[in-house]
Amino acid sequence: MNTILVAVDLSPPSAQVIAAAAQFAKQLDAKVIVLHVVSAVNACVPIGSSMDVAIIPKPPSQEEIEEIKQQLDQVAAPLKLVDLQVETILEIGLPVEEIEKKSSAVSLIIVGSHGHGGLYHLFNGSVVNALLKKGEKPILVIPVH
Repeated sequence: MNTILVAVDLSPPSAQVIAAAAQFAKQLDAKVIVLHVVSAVNACVPIGSSMDVAIIPKPPSQEEIEEIKQQLDQVAAPLKLVDLQVETILEIGLPVEEIEKKSSAVSLIIVGSHGHGGLYHLFNGSVVNALLKKGEKPILVIPVH
């Protein structure tokens, strides 16, 4: 059986990514893993004049984790309505690294792209760009706005 990894950020456009994943999963008779990564980085504190930053990890509370799991289940619900085998996974870490870890067991990765500009990516990076550079599995990018 094929397996598709769908990485979502739980923003409203995640529904578009899930809808696209449902179409592909039905055609491929694939299992779908819906992954959300809570970033381990909660704050970046500037240090000195060289613009270096200290990354301060702040793990979410158990209450926050349970709330995020409920959101993840709600986002994945449309996949179950069309009789797909679905697994939801919540990880805490760096999104690109966690997606790469899970990708070894899948045949396709589906992600959404918000289409932010260069300035945004300069300061925040882009999960999609990093996956395209590092990834070894096929990646389907769904443009969402």
